[in-house]
Amino acid sequence: MKLKELERPAVQAWSPASHYPVYLATGTSAQQLDASFSTNGTLEIFEVDFRDPSLDLKHKGVLSASSRYYV
Repeated sequence: MKLKELERPAVQAWSPASHYPVYLATGTSAQQLDASFSTNGTLEIFEVDFRDPSLDLKHKGVLSASSRYYV
């Protein structure tokens, strides 16, 4: 069963368990291209609302990065 989905190659990190609302941070994964074939890095923040029945995440912000993220 899917609760939420986000389709992109990215390194991810969750907000602390005690924090509400829940946030997901994604950083453009190293050695990956996005849909536009860009090699620029980005850090994006999404709010995860499990009460919302849709699979979408609420996009909260984006920040350009000079490099990509590594695991």
